[in-house]
Amino acid sequence: MITLMTADTDFEAAAAASDSASAGSAFDLMGASLMSAAEQLPEVSVPVGSLVPGFHLRTTGTDAAHVRLLADAAGVVPLPPILVQERGLRIIDGMHRVEVAKLRGERTIRARIVPCSDEQALVLAVKSNTLHGLPLTRADRISSAKRILAAHPDWSDRKVAGIAGLSGKSVASLRNSAGGGAPFDGKRLGRDGKRRPLVAVEGRLRAAEYIRAHPQASVREIARETDVSPGTAHDVRKKIRGGMEPGMTEPSPPQAEAAAAATPVSPPVTNIRARSAAATAGGLAWSGVIGKLAGDPSLRYTDGGRAFLRWMTQHAMHPDEWREFVDAIPERWLEEVRQAAATMSEEWGQFASQLGCRQDQEEAS
Repeated sequence: MITLMTADTDFEAAAAASDSASAGSAFDLMGASLMSAAEQLPEVSVPVGSLVPGFHLRTTGTDAAHVRLLADAAGVVPLPPILVQERGLRIIDGMHRVEVAKLRGERTIRARIVPCSDEQALVLAVKSNTLHGLPLTRADRISSAKRILAAHPDWSDRKVAGIAGLSGKSVASLRNSAGGGAPFDGKRLGRDGKRRPLVAVEGRLRAAEYIRAHPQASVREIARETDVSPGTAHDVRKKIRGGMEPGMTEPSPPQAEAAAAATPVSPPVTNIRARSAAATAGGLAWSGVIGKLAGDPSLRYTDGGRAFLRWMTQHAMHPDEWREFVDAIPERWLEEVRQAAATMSEEWGQFASQLGCRQDQEEAS
């Protein structure tokens, strides 16, 4: 018997809101808003014996050492409720916690029942295991990405990568090696919920044709009318004005010499990246530390720790990720966005400084 502990409305409301906003995806389970909504579902008491094993994301199964670690933690603080698919009571997230309950001789376990399809449950299971608990191995994350690609061939590489904890290039390689998987409408669903053409050059050619017919059109208008991103529209317009082909990276003769003279010289991207890497040498990216933090029971199983992990995951970015948005911002908003970015940089600097102060105090005590 499943005993309801609180009222049930939040997840379905959040799912409905996502459905209207994400252009064709019933639940954008990669989104932090729905991850939070799942955690706000009512807690229920579920008989341990009624649960069905989940999606077997780990090739080695449950980890006995991690089960013992959680069992020790359970004697101090309550473990978070597991996530269970409503249909069939299949475990979405919490296989190790179920093993802890069995080890402790408990007949029931706290759970949140999620009303979702099998495909949605798979995505939620993978995303949950990349955000907290015992980190998935790279082999497990690759296997999970393959399963998501099989279920959602129209999802972009970066969207799948964000769920499985891989790089976009790794997902692209998996897609290419598998063969096929092309969406029926020639588009893929991105992380922002928008569908964009799979063959980028076709979009660039459409944009170039529109720009030549409407030379005064704004970047937003070009993007809207030709179904490309604002960044692509801006890049194509810049190339055309500079005498370059929209799909090329170098000016086409005989305009090359004139374009070079008219265009301000900017540092090569490779040099910029080299300087950026040199400036951050010895630093840590969030992707390099999340696995260790998420496996720490003092963070994973406390309200403050879980809130920090969610907050950091929402606000942290991959190294150099900001570069793809530089050209997407309309000229009239450059100053405002620059100031906002500078303010955020200062805030992160203060955060790092406060952590350093705490570290000094701990070392001195």
